[in-house]
Amino acid sequence: MKTWVKIASAITLFILIPAFVILLIYNFRSSQSSADKEYACRIEIKKTHFASFEGAGVEIPFRIKNSGTAKWSSKGPRPCLLSYHLLDDAENTLQYDNPRFPLPQDVVPGHTFDMTAQIISPLASGKYILEFDLVREGMAWFKDYGSQTAKVFLEVRKGHWPEDEHEISLDYGRYTKFRTSLEELDRIQKLIRLTLNYNEVEFLGKTGIVSGFSAGKDYPQIWLRDANTIIPASRYYYEADYLSSWLEEHLAFQKENGSLEDWVDSAGRSDKNTTETDQEASAVQAAYQVFELMEPGWLEKPIQGQSIIQRLENALQHVLNTRFDQKLGLLKGAHTADWGDVDLVDNDIRAVDTDSNTHWTADIYDQSMFYEACLQLARMFKALEQEKNHLFWEGKAEAIKNNTNTWLWQEEKGFYLIHRHLDSLTHDFDEENMFALGGNTQAIISGLADEKQSERIIQEALARQESFKMSTLSAALLPPYPKNTFKHPMVDDPFEYQNGGQWDWFGGKLIYAMFEQGFSRLAMEKLLEILNKNWANRGFFEWDTKDGVGQGRGFFCGSAGSLSKAIYEGLFGLKLGRETVSLEPKLGKESAFGHVYLPAADKFLGFRYEFDENRNTVKMEYNSNFRQQGRVKILNPWLSSVTVRVDGQEKDFWLERKNQDEYIVLRTDFKNHVLEIRKKK
Repeated sequence: MKTWVKIASAITLFILIPAFVILLIYNFRSSQSSADKEYACRIEIKKTHFASFEGAGVEIPFRIKNSGTAKWSSKGPRPCLLSYHLLDDAENTLQYDNPRFPLPQDVVPGHTFDMTAQIISPLASGKYILEFDLVREGMAWFKDYGSQTAKVFLEVRKGHWPEDEHEISLDYGRYTKFRTSLEELDRIQKLIRLTLNYNEVEFLGKTGIVSGFSAGKDYPQIWLRDANTIIPASRYYYEADYLSSWLEEHLAFQKENGSLEDWVDSAGRSDKNTTETDQEASAVQAAYQVFELMEPGWLEKPIQGQSIIQRLENALQHVLNTRFDQKLGLLKGAHTADWGDVDLVDNDIRAVDTDSNTHWTADIYDQSMFYEACLQLARMFKALEQEKNHLFWEGKAEAIKNNTNTWLWQEEKGFYLIHRHLDSLTHDFDEENMFALGGNTQAIISGLADEKQSERIIQEALARQESFKMSTLSAALLPPYPKNTFKHPMVDDPFEYQNGGQWDWFGGKLIYAMFEQGFSRLAMEKLLEILNKNWANRGFFEWDTKDGVGQGRGFFCGSAGSLSKAIYEGLFGLKLGRETVSLEPKLGKESAFGHVYLPAADKFLGFRYEFDENRNTVKMEYNSNFRQQGRVKILNPWLSSVTVRVDGQEKDFWLERKNQDEYIVLRTDFKNHVLEIRKKK
């Protein structure tokens, strides 16, 4: 009996197992067939061949049909988006993931629609293939399920800039150009030039021909805060009118009470985001940068009956009259995310304006901006020998500094509170633990934070990047506000836009501060992280995701300006003005050959810095048409004893120490010298 049972069982298994396998295969194929139908599209492109210059935008029109069974939507956790794979002309993959383009609407099966994608060309000339496909984010590319892709052939031509006509030298020349031992640094020049060129603006305004820069792609206006931030880049490439005429136009739009607008445009329109309190401070900071390059007489130029310096003073006085909290002795602004312009309560365009629902705060960013502006206005008055005004604004700066450190500095945490509430609003989370990058960085740069405070802020920024696993140091707010704290869809989620997104506008400023505060080696490391991210994104974006993917507007001037300051003034240590010069390279064991030119002042400085590890020497040649004495201050690569020679003769020097850096410092003129520093054995 048992034998027959065994035989029957064996026969049953012999029959059932193959049947079960066949059933699995059938179900799998049916499932795959279903998926094939769901992930199916037809992409048509009328024009398949395009040409552009390196880094330029290219608009590509598409007609796309949903030939599957499911509705597509670019909203929600698994959005359906258009994207492409970047291939070389032999169809080898160069970059698999590239920017995504949302569909213009939800698309039901069988529906056909038109859309245009603007891609940024690769930054190296050559021939490329762009393989376009739809992607269900986080799940699949349509081609993985049999859907056909569409290929675009793109020829990228080499761009040409005026400085390309010049070989770098130590002689006078009207160009800015550098070459270093680091590829990441050398290639970023291209992104800076592309961003400036893309955003050039010129129109006939109230004050005559207005020249300047828009804030970024699809921003037609000249924004005050952005235009202030781009000067550290534009000063090396553009004549004085691109630095000053836009600011004069802004001053021509000044209200009778001293208020300045956020933006002006070529049609004579203007407007202001009243949630902010930094427009007037930005104008003074921009004017101070122009003043450093031009004669002081520019400050007395009349704009519609009032001098520039009078209008600047009226602007800061307006802030004191309308945005000053008497109890704390600090400026006030709407409850936003650090320096942002989106308020807490509105979910639409009203979020950039104050009203009866606004929650008011005193924040670290506004105090830092205003403090710096007060000091700069005082210095401009001093240059005009208006001592009373000079002393008044110096006094205001000191009062803001004292009150800020009383009410906003957190000694136990080592950084400034993002803001202090001025009404009864409370949160059910620890707002005191939020590290606000913009305000804390500006506190260092302005001098509001002292050396010890600056060191602690920098250390906290480094720790937060590591703790939150951010790809760079540029995160705007860590931790971000919890989901739905803000009602506006741009900031209602953590790590998006101003609520924790990465902003090189402020990351670049922090890296500049790190170079200045004695953290040069760490600053170099963090600078290269940002530059590599931007190169991968093929440009400067308004902000980036936690992982470093570009978001918002491209060709963003705030990023280009702040990173230019970090490179030219921080790393290369080029401190140049109309009558001042200082050369303070923090290159350490790297090498660089650079030539910078200031068109507004007709001043140049050429330098060649060479580190020789085998001979334990640093050799630096430098030359300039500045005739004043200045300072050379070089980061000591060895942190040990050295000898210094200038033109073959021993030279007196002294050492300065700041945090992790040691500097070799000497006084010199800048007329064609060779400096050699040798490590003592």
